[in-house]
Amino acid sequence: MSAVAWIAVGSLAAWMWLLLGQGFFWRTDQRLPRRTAPDDWPSVAIVVPARDEADMLPVSLPSLLAQDYPGAAEVILVDDCSKDGTGDLARALSVRYGGLPVTVVSPGEPEPGWTGKLWAVRHGISLARAREPAPEYLLLTDADIAHEPDSLRELVAAARSGGFDLVSQMARLRVASAWERLVVPAFVYFFAQLYPFRWVNRATARTAAAAGGCVLLRT
Repeated sequence: MSAVAWIAVGSLAAWMWLLLGQGFFWRTDQRLPRRTAPDDWPSVAIVVPARDEADMLPVSLPSLLAQDYPGAAEVILVDDCSKDGTGDLARALSVRYGGLPVTVVSPGEPEPGWTGKLWAVRHGISLARAREPAPEYLLLTDADIAHEPDSLRELVAAARSGGFDLVSQMARLRVASAWERLVVPAFVYFFAQLYPFRWVNRATARTAAAAGGCVLLRT
């Protein structure tokens, strides 16, 4: 066989492996597991790191304030050294829309060894755990993600029904511009190729992953 033929065979084998042997990563049929409403709804603290998110907060924060959740819940928005008035806007939106109680905090510059978002998340988690009583769950979500009104309820129901310590969903990403339509699908499929969603959702699998924009954690 010629070198070109060997290259063709090798390429075909690689593509067949990706198609059939990598957890069917190209499938997008994974959803929250079957769930039922718990008898008692646990308390939840929603931690939102936000840096210069004044443009997005009018869409995302009201969606959190309006969560249709039967249990106790609050929002902790951590203003990560914003320069656009993110913290003040968050306070104004909480007054305008009502709903879940909101605490806005500004931890300042990260300590050595920390990056901004992780420093903000860590500060929000510490504040939530200092509550009396401490929340049973934490929802870590980004400031540029809008939630459906039943988002928190469905995440908690899935965690309780399945006995999960962590439940995560990937947000539907914006694909408005030509570049977004080109890049976003490639990003999603590359992530899924590294961490096939079917493997991640299998209890016996060694592969674990979560989408950082929406993570429900049992404390």
